[in-house]
Amino acid sequence: MWEHGPVSAWVRFYIYAIHGYFAEVMFTAAWEFVVNMNWKFPGVTSVWSLLIYGTSNMVIEHLYLRLKEKVALPARLCIYVVWIYLWEFSTGLVLRQFGACPWDYSPFDFHFFGLITLEYAPVWFFGALLTEQILIKNTLRLFFQDDEQETRQPGPQIMNGPSMKSD
Repeated sequence: MWEHGPVSAWVRFYIYAIHGYFAEVMFTAAWEFVVNMNWKFPGVTSVWSLLIYGTSNMVIEHLYLRLKEKVALPARLCIYVVWIYLWEFSTGLVLRQFGACPWDYSPFDFHFFGLITLEYAPVWFFGALLTEQILIKNTLRLFFQDDEQETRQPGPQIMNGPSMKSD
């Protein structure tokens, strides 16, 4: 059913999309609590976020793999933030043409066409750090393995993080 070895680009896209979707819901719930003290924590997002976050994180993964040996972490994070702003602006501009853009930063002081805002730069910087150091690094370690594989070596096996004792 599944190929053996590292997970495919489609599986990684799915993981990144779901992660972004979940992070968006949690962020908007926390924002609603901090700003309005709403104990219901109503987190919101759009189905478009799946495509937006999945694609964006695949690009960040590609940048990470190309830059990790050449560019220091703080500089990589700045590159990611520039990418995030370009992607957020361009996808927001396209979605706005169809009346489907789920965000509007017009109330913020340093917004650009209501599609991006500089006030979120620290949030995007921290998000880029978490994305690279936790999400991408760990997703790249995932692989599919046949449970009935007979070529297991004796001793502990490292499989997706935890140590597994062999039979």
